[in-house]
Amino acid sequence: MLQHSSIDFLAIANRIISGGNITRNEAKQLLLVQGGELYDLFYAANKVLKHFHGNKVTFCSILPPPFGNCSEDCKFCAQSAHYDADVNAYPMMDGDDVEKACASTRGNGASAFGMVNSVRGPNKKEWRKIMEAIDSMKKVDGITHCATLGSLNESQARDLKAAGIRRSNHNLETSKEFYPKVVTTHSWQDRVDTVKSVQKVGLEACCGCIFGMGESVDDRVSLGFSLKELNPYVVLLNFLHPIAGTPLENEPKLKPMEILKIIAVMRLILPKQDLKVAGGRGNNLRDLQSWIFYVGGTSGLISNYFSTYGRANQEDLQMIKDLELEWQDDRVGDLDEWIPASENSPQSNEWLTPATSRAELLTLGLHDIGNS
Repeated sequence: MLQHSSIDFLAIANRIISGGNITRNEAKQLLLVQGGELYDLFYAANKVLKHFHGNKVTFCSILPPPFGNCSEDCKFCAQSAHYDADVNAYPMMDGDDVEKACASTRGNGASAFGMVNSVRGPNKKEWRKIMEAIDSMKKVDGITHCATLGSLNESQARDLKAAGIRRSNHNLETSKEFYPKVVTTHSWQDRVDTVKSVQKVGLEACCGCIFGMGESVDDRVSLGFSLKELNPYVVLLNFLHPIAGTPLENEPKLKPMEILKIIAVMRLILPKQDLKVAGGRGNNLRDLQSWIFYVGGTSGLISNYFSTYGRANQEDLQMIKDLELEWQDDRVGDLDEWIPASENSPQSNEWLTPATSRAELLTLGLHDIGNS
């Protein structure tokens, strides 16, 4: 059995700050820490966070132009056609709605906006519609344009870059070893290949995972170091919120302190990455949400229409203000003078369609941003 009392948390943090790395064995030891030593771990992770990222945080928002009827059997996902989750599927939204959603996102504190496709990978017919949606999205200046489209080849990745997409998301989900217990319709290597294709053409890669699917501590270590090897620009950390009708509906939720521990260790493994705490944040962390920005998180999700069903945008922006952190504007384009909307600012949802309003399922079933 590993002995935790021998861990020198600050020595590990200082080594990372000096350009060194945490070892796999150290990462496993830290993931087994409990009780009062958790706060020593949190402090060490915070030192690394502050050294590499200072007080800056960002927010992004996502939109599922099509939703549901996915051919893949990802056990965590309510969008899979293999399961009996209570999902009302709908097809690709038209360009006007995508444009309005992107503009609304910019006006509510997000520096990036991403389209999420609910398929394994786009076919030729879908690709044309995706390009049309990207054209609509690009009409909104002053925000980073992103895409989560499932498996992509190098040619498709080049098309995205040429169309003006800056960042593409595709997640590993879990460790290579545990993956076959979660997904059988495609391989873990398929996901790695997509991330490498995105990076090869010069797009920023966003790549992450879901914790709480029954994986072991060894799986979490393996996943963390696989992400380190891939070296994506953004690492997405999702935490399972089990959904009725999916195979993981009875999986126990991770406790808040366990989630914070995972974020802290991921910060030590990935000191320079933007760690985005995304799916499951509100449902699992509850009153401890602000701690994510102490233990290693640098960004999160925000929107104006998803918040109808969860935490309001203004609460997140107020949280950043209360923590005396700095909202970082990393958007692109010719910006006019702008600040995130305050709680007294008018926020119109009049562009919402009945189909769009069903995007509430993202706060329930799409724990992984880009589950395809």
